[in-house]
Amino acid sequence: MKIGFAIASSLTDKQDRLLNIIRDVSSQYGHTVIDLTIKDKTVDYIDTAVKCGVALNEKEVDFILTGCSSGLGMQLACNYIPNLICGYGTSEIEANLFARINRGNAFSYPFSLNWGWASEEKYRFILKALFEGLKASPYPKAEAQRKMRAT
Repeated sequence: MKIGFAIASSLTDKQDRLLNIIRDVSSQYGHTVIDLTIKDKTVDYIDTAVKCGVALNEKEVDFILTGCSSGLGMQLACNYIPNLICGYGTSEIEANLFARINRGNAFSYPFSLNWGWASEEKYRFILKALFEGLKASPYPKAEAQRKMRAT
């Protein structure tokens, strides 16, 4: 799977560290990572969401990882873009269940809210749970076909 990563300008100080974490975890699943972050100018949520939507709709990527300070602004901006279904989570269970139940194509995470000691490791665990959920069968199994149609 091709994973796109994009954040708004407000998080450029963390961009390289986050990209390295995503590349490291993604490689364990055979995924490749494409950096979609716009670096030549100051951009906000909607600019980043549009870039993500174009990348998905043009089949440049299959899934988007994004976020902002709280994670919620990027989630909301992404969900305004056609064919972009963005979830949000701060735990392994939320990431896994989003992937298995909602079957979206983007996931937003808070990169400043409660960011501190061991946050990078926590994000690694959340990415692993998300990727495990993406390769698992839909949940609950009895509702799988209905959930896929709804998505």
